[in-house]
Amino acid sequence: MARILFIDDRMDEIHCQWQLSGCENDHELLPLQPFESIEQARWMVEEFRPDVILVGYGLNKSDITGADVIRSLRKEGYKGRMIANSGGGRKLFDRSGIVVDGSADRTPNGLKTTVDNLEGR
Repeated sequence: MARILFIDDRMDEIHCQWQLSGCENDHELLPLQPFESIEQARWMVEEFRPDVILVGYGLNKSDITGADVIRSLRKEGYKGRMIANSGGGRKLFDRSGIVVDGSADRTPNGLKTTVDNLEGR
């Protein structure tokens, strides 16, 4: 069972994606909080210790992207899995020079398949 954390600004979409995915049967959803800052994201990772983090690319902050968040978390030592959860999939992260472990593409099926594959299901 993976502990899943979303770092995103679209909580309604995330909630719907999670419910429709069926992931709740096999994985734990950590508390949802809309993205506010990189500092908040770091705090959430330290507080909740997720196994997998799904990161949106556009975070409703004109000067901060999901790539910036991933870069910061890795610099701070996070060793868990990072998944793109963006309508553009991996492409935007790739263009920013960020390697991710998979892409959920903001779809319930994408979420379930990607997380289960990481967990070897």
